[in-house]
Amino acid sequence: MDQFFEPAYLTAHMAYVVLAISYFLTNIFWLRVCAVIGLFLEILYFRISGTGYPGLAWDAIFIIINLYELIWLVRDRIRSTLPSEEAPALRHAFEGLDDSQIAKLLRAADWKNFEPGETLTRQDAPVDALYFLFKGRANVEVDGSFITYLESGSFVGEIAYLTGNPANARVTVDEPSRVIVFSKMRLAKVVARDRQLNGILYQVLGRDLAQKMRRSNSRKVLADQPVRP
Repeated sequence: MDQFFEPAYLTAHMAYVVLAISYFLTNIFWLRVCAVIGLFLEILYFRISGTGYPGLAWDAIFIIINLYELIWLVRDRIRSTLPSEEAPALRHAFEGLDDSQIAKLLRAADWKNFEPGETLTRQDAPVDALYFLFKGRANVEVDGSFITYLESGSFVGEIAYLTGNPANARVTVDEPSRVIVFSKMRLAKVVARDRQLNGILYQVLGRDLAQKMRRSNSRKVLADQPVRP
């Protein structure tokens, strides 16, 4: 016990304290930073004490692994800056995802402008993209009958994306609109590399679908109300 508090062991104590702190971190970037610092301190202890040479080699390997991962994390962070004007709306639409995850999704998408009358999905036709109506409005028709309209912040084609089935409605742009078009193939590659991203995206689409159903039911109830003289 007396040796435990000797100055020679100070670097060892610091190393293990930093490593212990890393276990409480949920941010992978800072977890790896703490791991590298702790491993460096452990190497310093081994050098001072003249012991643990097998540990020196393994610590060096672990540091190289963490530094490699940190390089990729920094690269992703640099590429994760959202457009300043669109950032608030994107964060609201993709609530639950951080900026880096939203940026990953955007790498599977293209920003496009649509004019009134242009069609996003056709009923009973395959859908090869997931659309997000960033700005504008669109009409939804089933069997030629108007059902509802979609406003800014709505997804189009999410049912087809989730189920793999053809579109169940025709969606036509009603006014000049700016739309984010997510390629299904490119999007599948992005979410395949990030299970958390895939899970949260499903939650976002499910939440959007539930909101549409609530709005549709509310309009139906109002439409069924008798008109009072």
